[in-house]
Amino acid sequence: MLASDGSFWISDEYGPHIVHFDASGKTIERINPFGTGTGGRTLPKVLARRRPNRGMEGLTITPDGKTLVGLMQSPMYNPSSGAVSGSTVIRVVTFDIATGATKQYVYLMENSSLTGCSDIAAITNTTFLALERDGDYGGNPAKPATFKRIYKFDLAGATDISDPSNGDAGKLYNGLTVEQLKDKTGLQNAGVVPVTKTLVFDILTQISPVYPHDKAEGISILSPTQLAISNDDDFGVVDNGQNGFTAKILPATGKVDLNRIYFVTLSAPLK
Repeated sequence: MLASDGSFWISDEYGPHIVHFDASGKTIERINPFGTGTGGRTLPKVLARRRPNRGMEGLTITPDGKTLVGLMQSPMYNPSSGAVSGSTVIRVVTFDIATGATKQYVYLMENSSLTGCSDIAAITNTTFLALERDGDYGGNPAKPATFKRIYKFDLAGATDISDPSNGDAGKLYNGLTVEQLKDKTGLQNAGVVPVTKTLVFDILTQISPVYPHDKAEGISILSPTQLAISNDDDFGVVDNGQNGFTAKILPATGKVDLNRIYFVTLSAPLK
């Protein structure tokens, strides 16, 4: 994520870490929940309970340049994988660049079978786009993808679920972690208001003739009515199950997956 001074910020799906680089690529600061970063600033400890390879998949910066906003990819294993089975709760994290102060909010996936959210892009200082998806290939005759959508979500009115004590499990509600609340009903019973979200673009039905990829993982706002959507081709290879690799073939086309950018027009402008 490029800042106005030419430096840039990235997050990763593993750590999670947020890293600040100067324009030449030299590390300025590394921020994580483990206390092993540089500069003394940290992320909330609870983020260490991210599901492996499902950390802070998306990161954006608000138009005023003051706040980083990260989106965890999937419900965290908080307190464990089994305890959050069926959960649709994903955490949105804001990081004040000047002070290091953080806030957290709940984003609800549409259903628990999804891979989760792969990217985030800022519209205003409080509204954002999120790319929410399954992990299946579009147009696959055997098992076609059914869900790859872009939503607009708004932090206004959502509950800040930050834990003032910065405990390992985060703030608890009647002894349960936010992930254990699982869905809209659980959140309502605990008095937690998630971000509001509205559908902006359905990749599977609005890209013609077919969106053949499994991993729609990047979005960029080009104008109020145009988006760029990119996929992750995994370098065109997949694990062959025998400690090696084989070509990643798209079932809909019979060809090796490649990175591709789709430029799409929205039916209504972003506001």
